[in-house]
Amino acid sequence: MPEYNQGLASIAGRPNMTIPSPAAPLEAHEYDYDLYVIGTGSGGMRATKFAKKMYGVPKVGTCEMPFAQISVDQRSICGKNTLGGVGGTCVLRGCVPKKYFWYASHYAHEIHNAKGYGWDVENKGFNWKTLMDKKRAKIEGMNKRQTEAGIPNAGVDLHIGRGKLIDAHTIQIGEPANKTVTAKTILLATGTTPATIDIPGKELCISSDHILELEELPKKLAVIGAGYIACEFACMFAIWGCETHVVYRKELPLRGFDEDCRAFLARNIEFNGVQLHKEHTPERVVKQDDGKLTVVYKSVKTGEEFEIKDCDDVLMATGRNANTWELGLDTVGVECEKGGRVKVNEWSQTNVENIYAIGDITDRMQLTPVAIQEAMNFLSTLYGGKPRKLDYEKVASAVFTQPPMGTCGLTEEQAVARYKNLDIYMDGAEGGWQAEAYHFTDSKEEMMVKIIVDADSHKVVGMHYVGKDAGEIMQGFGTAIKMGCTRADLYETVCIHPTNAEEFVAIPGIDLMSAARKYRGRQVV
Repeated sequence: MPEYNQGLASIAGRPNMTIPSPAAPLEAHEYDYDLYVIGTGSGGMRATKFAKKMYGVPKVGTCEMPFAQISVDQRSICGKNTLGGVGGTCVLRGCVPKKYFWYASHYAHEIHNAKGYGWDVENKGFNWKTLMDKKRAKIEGMNKRQTEAGIPNAGVDLHIGRGKLIDAHTIQIGEPANKTVTAKTILLATGTTPATIDIPGKELCISSDHILELEELPKKLAVIGAGYIACEFACMFAIWGCETHVVYRKELPLRGFDEDCRAFLARNIEFNGVQLHKEHTPERVVKQDDGKLTVVYKSVKTGEEFEIKDCDDVLMATGRNANTWELGLDTVGVECEKGGRVKVNEWSQTNVENIYAIGDITDRMQLTPVAIQEAMNFLSTLYGGKPRKLDYEKVASAVFTQPPMGTCGLTEEQAVARYKNLDIYMDGAEGGWQAEAYHFTDSKEEMMVKIIVDADSHKVVGMHYVGKDAGEIMQGFGTAIKMGCTRADLYETVCIHPTNAEEFVAIPGIDLMSAARKYRGRQVV
């Protein structure tokens, strides 16, 4: 185990980095804790548990709000974020339960495709209660294990209650803990909460928290927004037989992702039965006399209004806001970016010398593994004497639509802005093709692969894949991009056949295919 005080001098003088003085033993200074973490999501919990385990920080504490399956205090997206639980959004009401839902919907495809391979399968329908009972038990169990064993067994003090900064070294913890503690170093890791758009009837809408906790499977669902959360849930509920509508402003869903992938996914999302209402803005949500909901939306081109009537639920999936409500940042003087996210430097340090922030509360990248990596980098930099920071440009991620998408590096649009000369390789340049696995079935599901290469250095700067096992496939290629993979590396890699992943090395590799699109001087030639 590294010594707690060693090596800090090695990072002195780096730009935008304030190095705290090595901490004295706990009994020699006036603070209750050497490190106190507010929030126990994926990033906060990693920092909390590993501070002592790996770096020997003597006294570590953390606080978290009381556990609940839903983090707001009412059945509305407008409810205040007063609840939480050890595990945070990802574990309790985000990635983990969402993936359970994804599997539950994905098996409909597997059952259907099995028939094409000779299985005499009878699909008697989907049981919502079975999924919900198992999801709730699993989530409650994960929270309980960390609360009662995981964090205490790591030698960390856990206080249940909302944390609030009173000054740069003092944290007030609300009910049920009702206590005040002091700390030499404070780490903010409170994550985000679902955001709203200001339209009449917004209080009638539910959030991604609520849609994971519905008592009954809705017969009709409207989704406002077309980001990855909106599109993921839209696919799931459509596959379960729910009439599902998505209303959004742009021509394509999934803003921020590669344009070819967005167009390809839009078609495949519709294959799953989702009705996309592109280039429309939501105007209001109205409660009908029978208790159901009507969404009124308007064309961005003509201004004409339309209605989606008789909705059981309306999911507002329009982004997330930082959990800074009553955190005390104004009192302490911690600076925030536009939109409320905490402003940090490349070492996760705020403008207040002893206060740091990681994860979604900062304006960097909202992904669970990113928060975990930021936590470990924070510990290594501050307590391990080895400064580490994250290369956000080369983080692989996945979107769990049907089919799912894996992506790493730059989109074509980002690459054009960065590089003068590019070669764009695509198998299925006309919009994808059907995977070999579906040739025995009548499935409409397709796949596409896209590789973006800097034509001057031949370095791969972006990879995108939509299709079966996208997340699993992209994990490995994410390592390749991080290591500086080139077109020649793909050329020299022998395919594993027959697989979907082999397309990544076959497209610009053994087949010696010409680029589907070339940019020279940032112009298509």
